[in-house]
Amino acid sequence: MNNTGKIPVTILTGFLGAGKTTLLNNIITKYSAKKFAVIENEFGEIGIDGGLIVGNIESMYELSNGCICCNLSEGLTNTLNNLLTSKYQFDNLLIETTGIADPSGVIDNFMAYEEIYKKFIVDSVICLADAQTYEESAEEQPEVHRQLAVADIIILNKIEDVTPEYGEHVKKLIRSVNPTAKLYCTSHAKIDNIDILDTFAYSPENVEKLVVDFKNATPLKFDMMDFNDNAPSFAANPKNKHNDAFHHSIVSEGFTVQGDMDEKMFVEWLQGVLQYNSASVFRVKGIISFAGRNKKYILQSVRQYFFIEEGGDWKDGEERFSKIVFIGKKLNREAIEEYLESFVI
Repeated sequence: MNNTGKIPVTILTGFLGAGKTTLLNNIITKYSAKKFAVIENEFGEIGIDGGLIVGNIESMYELSNGCICCNLSEGLTNTLNNLLTSKYQFDNLLIETTGIADPSGVIDNFMAYEEIYKKFIVDSVICLADAQTYEESAEEQPEVHRQLAVADIIILNKIEDVTPEYGEHVKKLIRSVNPTAKLYCTSHAKIDNIDILDTFAYSPENVEKLVVDFKNATPLKFDMMDFNDNAPSFAANPKNKHNDAFHHSIVSEGFTVQGDMDEKMFVEWLQGVLQYNSASVFRVKGIISFAGRNKKYILQSVRQYFFIEEGGDWKDGEERFSKIVFIGKKLNREAIEEYLESFVI
């Protein structure tokens, strides 16, 4: 456990064939001092290196390094309870999703259920992309970009199989989806020189740094839409086709608003936005200045779930502002900006 007293959770995602299982084995090998519990959606294929397996006990595989491995046949909540009540002690949890899964559903469990939130803390979401097949997969499967959109760390694997020029082209495409994630290139998912664990990307300190450093992607121009009070919406249909870098229609938009915002108005608006637009708003990160409060507030959301935590203090004389990054599909920049500015007191 870390200094929160909670067990860190690392979620591995990536499309079929990107090398997730190789990465999983490399993590277990690199961090040999840690005692992992591993949950695999595709457990029937025994993705864990067979040389590590020493026994099969109560639907769990026991590994030679003291780690354990199980599957999601009973659902994530029950699986977590089974792990916590088993005889095994572990200090890190690794979850490997299926290649066609939207990892948001897994993340939701650690944000939505109090009994899980008390025991676990999300360290990071790691997405593995295949340098050779990324463009083709992204064109055919929308899950590819959803996996990238919610990631904190992106690993572009099999980089040795493409030319340097094409590798840079793929990196540019990935950056256009999620410019706030750390991006690394690897061969055979080797992570010897990469900090994969204990990054705590969801911590207020890391979110604040990412948001402050965020440089907004080239904005796309959309038609304005009508809004009604019951279902605030960001979605809009572009008039023209995007250029190659934005053909996926998922973008990252950053907004800076000077001054203090009305807390009640902002929170109610955000709740409505995420409730009615969970299919198009994938991730939100932000630093918020609320009127009457001396703390900076750090915002995190995945789909319809969000939390706002206290950050550092505003310094005397410091100009107060709110800065928010939205990652989603066909975001209407003008509409979001209009709403945010209306909350300034």
